[in-house]
Amino acid sequence: MSRTAKLRRAGPIVILALALGALVAACGSSSDDSESGDKGTIRFVFSPDPAWNYIEDTGILAEMEEESGYHIRRFETEDEFAAFAGGHADIVSTGSYETPVLEQETGVTTVTIGKFNRAQDIVVSDPANNYNSFGDLPEGCKVGVESFQGSSLVWQALAADLDGRELDQGSDDLQMAVTDFEVTPELVVKGVLCAGVTAMTTSIPYLMDESVHVMYDGKNASLLYEQEYEPGHEGMNSNNFVTTETYYNEHPEEIAFFLEVWDVAMQEWKEHRDEIIEGDPENFGYTNDEEMEFVQDYYKNTYDNFLDTVYLDPEWIEGESGVNDILRDAEIIPADAPDPIYVCIDPESGEETCRFPES
Repeated sequence: MSRTAKLRRAGPIVILALALGALVAACGSSSDDSESGDKGTIRFVFSPDPAWNYIEDTGILAEMEEESGYHIRRFETEDEFAAFAGGHADIVSTGSYETPVLEQETGVTTVTIGKFNRAQDIVVSDPANNYNSFGDLPEGCKVGVESFQGSSLVWQALAADLDGRELDQGSDDLQMAVTDFEVTPELVVKGVLCAGVTAMTTSIPYLMDESVHVMYDGKNASLLYEQEYEPGHEGMNSNNFVTTETYYNEHPEEIAFFLEVWDVAMQEWKEHRDEIIEGDPENFGYTNDEEMEFVQDYYKNTYDNFLDTVYLDPEWIEGESGVNDILRDAEIIPADAPDPIYVCIDPESGEETCRFPES
C-alpha cells in the first residue's frame, strides 16, 4: 500500500463535511446575500487565528466589507482539509505540503492565491538523551504527531530525506503515535515518546524550564527547509490561501478583496504584535505574565511565522515549489503528481500577473 493510500481518511472527511454542510446551510447562502444588496459572500473556513481576530475586534474587517460590498463568512474548524474536500468552502487555508495531497485525494484542481504563515511545528525530546535529529532516535521508538496528515506529512518527508528514516504508522523504524500537541511535551518527559512534534505555544513551560530539547538545533520544519533546500527562502508554509480552479476563474473580484483583507491583517500583526499577543492568551497558550513575555520575546527574537504580505511573486513560488519534490521523493505523493497551481495577483488591479506552472 502506498503512503498516499495509507494517509487516506475518507470516513472522518465525509462525517465532518456533512456537519459543515449543515452549518453553512444554517448560516444562509451566497445568493441570499446578493438578494439583500450585497455583491456576494465568500465562504472561508479557517481555524482560530489572532490576526483575523484583531481585524474583527477592531472593526477593520467590518469597515472593509461595508466599503466593498463583499462579505467574508468564516467558520472555524481544526480540519480545514476535510471542509474543503467536502466542498463547503470557497477558500481554505492549507499548507504547501498539504495541497498536493488534497489534490490527489479529491481530484480537485486547486489554485493557491496567497501566502500567510510559515510552518512552526517543532520536534522535542528529552535533553538527557542527546537526540538532535530523527537519525539519532532508536529504532522502534514512538514519535508523537498530531495526526497522520497536516504537518506530519512534512516531517515524514524530512525524516526520509535528511536522515534516511521511515516515520510512519506501524513502522518498524519510527512509529507515529497520535497525541495532542498539548500533552506531547509531558509524554516526552515521562519517556512514553522518544520524541514528539508540538509547537512553541503548546510547550511554553517545558521550553522555559528546558525540560524538553528542540531537535535540529532548535529549528522548525520551515527553517530546516530554508537551511537544507532553499537558502534565503521564507516559506514552507503551514497556511496558504487556496481555492478551486473553478471558483478562481469565476470570482476574480472576490479573490482580490479577500487578499486585500488578509494583507491588512498581516500588516496589523506586524504593527501590533505585542498587543495582539497580550489580548489573546487562548491562541498563544500562555497562562501568566511571565509566559506571555516569553511568547512575545519568542516572536520578536526567535521566530515569527507570519509573513510580510499575502501576495505571491515568482521568486517565492519557485522557492516553495521544492516542497513538492520532497513529497515525491518520500512517496507521499506519486512521482508523476503535477505541481499545484500558484498565481501572482496584482494588489492594485486584482489581475493575475504570473502563474506556476505556466499553462
